[in-house]
Amino acid sequence: MRVTRTVVATCLIPAALVLAACGDAAPEESPASPPPTASADPSDAGTDTPGEGGVGACASADLTVDVTIQDAGLALLALTNDSTATCQLDGWVTLAFERADRSPVDVAQQQVEQPGPPVATELDPGESAFAGVKWATCDPASADCAVATTVRVGAPGDSATVVARVIGTDGADLVGELPVADVQIGSIQPSTQGVVAW
Repeated sequence: MRVTRTVVATCLIPAALVLAACGDAAPEESPASPPPTASADPSDAGTDTPGEGGVGACASADLTVDVTIQDAGLALLALTNDSTATCQLDGWVTLAFERADRSPVDVAQQQVEQPGPPVATELDPGESAFAGVKWATCDPASADCAVATTVRVGAPGDSATVVARVIGTDGADLVGELPVADVQIGSIQPSTQGVVAW
C-alpha cells in the first residue's frame, strides 16, 4: 500500500510542553550496531527482512521523523522514507528520550493498538506512514516526572534511532522541555485517519 505525506493542522500549546530535537539532527546509529542484514531466522528479523511483495523493512536511517503536537500530551508522528528505495513499515516505532546533555531519560512506555492493529505500509521515497503518541503531563519537580529535551525514534526491528523534529502550528521547530510520564505509542498506519483520536 502506498501513501502520500499528509500535512496535519495542529493546536497551539505552551512551549514548555513541547520538546526540541537537540544536537545533531542527522541519523545516528548505535555504535555497536552492524549494518542491517537479512536474517535466516524468522524469530530474529532484521531491518532488511523482506515484507509483503519482497520489499525490505525500513531502517531508522531511512527515515525522517516529524512530531506534530496536537494538544498537551498528544502528538502525531510522520515517518517519511528519506532513502532512494521503497521500504516497508509494520508494527510500532520505539521512542527514546534524552536530556540536553544527551543522557537518557527513563520513561514508562506501552505499545497500544490505536487506532487499531498495525497496518503494513509500503513507502516509496518521499512517502509517509503515521502513528499517534500520548503521554501524561506532569510536574517537573515530581520524582515520577521525566523532563526531556530530545526525542529519538526507531523503526520497528531496528535498534538505531534518529532525532525527531518537533513542529508547531506555524511550521517552525519548537524549542523547550517536555515533562512526560507514561507514554503510549500507537500502531503504524498508512494515513492520519484516527491516529490521534484516542
